[in-house]
Amino acid sequence: MKTIYRTLIALALAFVAHGASAQTYPNRPIKLIVPFSAGGTTDAVARTLAHYLGQLTSQSVVVENKGGGGTIIGTEVLARSKADGYTLMLASPDFTVNPGLRDKLPYDTRKDFAPVALIGTYPMLLVTKTGSGLDSVPEIIADARQHPDQLTFASAGTGSMPHLCAELLKSLAHVKIMHVPFKGNGPAIAELLAGRVSMLFTGALPVEGLVKSGKLKVIGVTGKHRHPSLPAVPTLAESGVPGYEVTAWFGVIAPAGVPDDILKRLNNDINQVLKMPEVRKKLANLGADLAAGTPEDFGKRIDAEITNWGKLVKTAEIQAY
Repeated sequence: MKTIYRTLIALALAFVAHGASAQTYPNRPIKLIVPFSAGGTTDAVARTLAHYLGQLTSQSVVVENKGGGGTIIGTEVLARSKADGYTLMLASPDFTVNPGLRDKLPYDTRKDFAPVALIGTYPMLLVTKTGSGLDSVPEIIADARQHPDQLTFASAGTGSMPHLCAELLKSLAHVKIMHVPFKGNGPAIAELLAGRVSMLFTGALPVEGLVKSGKLKVIGVTGKHRHPSLPAVPTLAESGVPGYEVTAWFGVIAPAGVPDDILKRLNNDINQVLKMPEVRKKLANLGADLAAGTPEDFGKRIDAEITNWGKLVKTAEIQAY
């Protein structure tokens, strides 16, 4: 009987503690991990979110950069963190690509994390050097079919989003284009400007000034629809690659095991932040289309991308170095 009473008391105390934590959350600073070095687009989105989420909750949200390992280092830190809602991470498509790219990870992508909220989405842009003679996607496809592996595409590294965008183009258009990986987007853009590579898939922000100055030309958009700021630029699907659609994203995830009511509180607070005009403006300037939704919606997106990117990685025989 004493054992039963102790068990009942322990369960009651756990229930009370859980309820109290949910009602008072957050009552101390929240850590937001960014699995990239400081200074990039993901970092800028994280700092914008942290600032306004902190204002809304009256608690500091501290951004902590844990770059390296193709986002694996920062993601492992999150997986090993206490599941109390006080350690989060701003994830990107790399999170869903890594399971297919690497045989072993120090965590289980599907089991060790809980989706919190999708922040925003954005298409990638296919850019070429102005005057290169590659002024449209049909021209690239025609050239690649006539001269297999003569054209080259740069990327921010093997398995990066720019790399996978190009591999999807190759797969759907049935062409051969040689991959030239670099350590980051900056060196890839520099090589494109120098004319040593033929093309590059990239987010809008890193090449915005170069496009405006006429040094680079945007010839395709990876999204389902044309981008509002580039209405004259067709999507890849419109350009002779039926079925092509890639949308990159930012989203907040937590360690698995965070209580549901805390996840719902976080989701609600983040969605409130995304409605703020100043936040909408800041993230739009970073090239992101804001997205709101439930943890379940975000979880479905993550699950589908793990499957789809895994298939592409296997078909293209991509291997992480």
